[in-house]
Amino acid sequence: MQTSKTVLIVEDNPTNLKLLRDILTFQKYSVLEAIDGKSALESVKENYNKIDLILMDMQLPDINGLEVIQKIKAYPESLNIPIIVVSAHAMESDIKKCYKAGCIDYITKPINVQEFINKINSFFLNR
Repeated sequence: MQTSKTVLIVEDNPTNLKLLRDILTFQKYSVLEAIDGKSALESVKENYNKIDLILMDMQLPDINGLEVIQKIKAYPESLNIPIIVVSAHAMESDIKKCYKAGCIDYITKPINVQEFINKINSFFLNR
């Protein structure tokens, strides 16, 4: 799939970050990376006009992912950037909180690579 779409990956685990980056770059997406909530917010402020999708981990070292989502959705410039949570937290209550905060989908870790690719590609096909 040829694309010029940019995805911001917010992930503090280097192995998970590399996996997501490798999958997305192989699929021809441009990738931005943030390893914590603070750098995610900075990246969104600097690149809000370029980011087409954010993949958000919930367990971050500084600000939790839920709070990062809420802050992103509070900025008028980034309000409409779609956010998909990629997290090991698969409790129904956690998932509901993320949807309530404004995320559009939830992918549980460990990810199934083919399902992940299909979900991301179909997300962009339907936009």
